Order: sequence, then structure tokens, then C-alpha cells
Amino acid sequence: MNNNKFNYTEISDDCIKCGKCKTVCTIFNINQDETTSPRGFIDLLGAYKRDELELDRNAKDIFESCFLCTACVEVCPNDLPTDMIIEQVRSDIAKKYGITWYKRAFFFLLRNRKIMDFLAKMGWVFQTCGLKINHEKQSSKFRLNFPMEMIKDRTLPFADRKSFLNSYPQEINHNSKNKQKVAIFIGCMGNYAYTNIGKSLLKILKTLEI
Repeated sequence: MNNNKFNYTEISDDCIKCGKCKTVCTIFNINQDETTSPRGFIDLLGAYKRDELELDRNAKDIFESCFLCTACVEVCPNDLPTDMIIEQVRSDIAKKYGITWYKRAFFFLLRNRKIMDFLAKMGWVFQTCGLKINHEKQSSKFRLNFPMEMIKDRTLPFADRKSFLNSYPQEINHNSKNKQKVAIFIGCMGNYAYTNIGKSLLKILKTLEI
């Protein structure tokens, strides 16, 4: 194992098993399994550091189940960096198993925004063929009722006609005397699907003359 920034054993020893992290963990609330709770991740990483746990495909699936939402980090009384140690072990996972094709494709799109813009535009053109869109609720559902439990009655996002970043200039100046500036990281979904988030934020900033 390579030397890493975080020592799994030390962090595992620092965990007092109070269980506060479990109450806010989305994955644990779905699975109701200790191994996919934040303190479960920490215990497993401690065992991995001590060579008591092999990084097999079962362990890989467990560590990749975390959303990295940091809710557990916020409530942890010892401020344990659970999200960061999971990111660290995922680096080991990538070295051992490689990165799946769909993740590589997504990384490619993130590096090439023009291609991403084009695909989002094509998605907007053809999405009504498969999706029934509810503009009032900003959601959509499949037109066909698939029998698969995973996607049955599932509410989905849909692409907007024009992305948020393509709707506004890179820098917006309200000609205000206020010298404060705000940098916006809109994210993929906010850029292509939930564009009203960015638009509402700009309205607030304009009202505040920022």
C-alpha cells in the first residue's frame, strides 16, 4: 500500500462509535447495513490498513457506494474526514481495477464542454420522445411504464433548451459601487437541467448589487 495523506488506523481509532453519523447517512438509511455507514467505512479502512481486509470487488462496491455528501463529517464530534479517506481509498481502487468506461466518458465530457453542450442540445431536442415533461414541477417521467423496480415511477430531470453558462456572459457587471464579487460553480445539473437555480441566484445578486 502506498503512503497516503490520511492514516486509516489512526482515524479508525479516533472514531468513538457514537452513531451520530448513521442518522444523517443516506446510504445507511437505504441499506440499513453497518458496513455502508460512515463508521462502518472507517472500521473497514482501518482493517484495510492493517492488511486484515482485501480490496476485493465487494470492498470496492462498499467504498464506491458513498455519495461523499459530507453530512457525516458535519455532525462528527471528532471532525473525522470520512469523505476524504473514502476518496483516498478510491484512488487505490482505480489503480487496481481501473476506471469504468462510463466514468471515463463523463470525465472526457467535463474536459470538453462544447461536446457536452452539443449532447445536451440533442437531449433537449429528442427528450420528449421518451419523457413526459412537467414544466411546472421541473421534472419528467418515462412515457412507457417499465416493469423494472429501479426505474418504475422514477422522477427524472430534463435538459433545458439553453444551458445556464451559455445564457450569460462569463462576467456580469451591474455597474454598482459595490466592489464585492461572487464566483459561481453551477455544476452539471444546474447548468443543463435545473437552470432556474442559477437564474434565481443572479436575481438575488443583482438585488444585492453584487
